Order: sequence, then structure tokens, then C-alpha cells
Amino acid sequence: MPIRQLADDTAREILASLGGDIEKTSDVTQIVEKALITVMQDTRAGCVDVVNLCCSADQDLAHKISEGLQQKEKALIANLSSLR
Repeated sequence: MPIRQLADDTAREILASLGGDIEKTSDVTQIVEKALITVMQDTRAGCVDVVNLCCSADQDLAHKISEGLQQKEKALIANLSSLR
């Protein structure tokens, strides 16, 4: 499921459970989306730390994996930004 869809579904659930104004869905979606991006960035940073620790003997491999993770993150953020 795309992050945008997950954020939108979550926003609707939050507003429905709180008896909130459905017209605020886009505002809540943006807040949820930012939270998901932050979690994803923190997770990626943790993955990079683990890669560096596990691949300390082969820094070239660790660097390649780290770059691959960064490229995926940039693509995801670009896709999410284009949805706004």
C-alpha cells in the first residue's frame, strides 16, 4: 500500500474515531504522512548503522548498500512530495 494511501486511510480513521470534521482529512493526512516519513528516515539511519557495523571489514560493500538505501529514500520522498 502506498504511504499516501496509508496516511489518508489513517487520517479518516482518526477523524471518524474522534467525531471530527471530515473536511480536515487532507490536513490530518499531511501530519500522518510527515510522521511516516520521519519513521522511515529513522529506520533507514538505523539500517545504515547496522550495515556499517556488520560490513566493517568491507567498507566498500557497506558504502554501496548505504547509497542504495539513500537512493530509495530520495525516490520515496520525491514521489510523496509530488502527491501534495
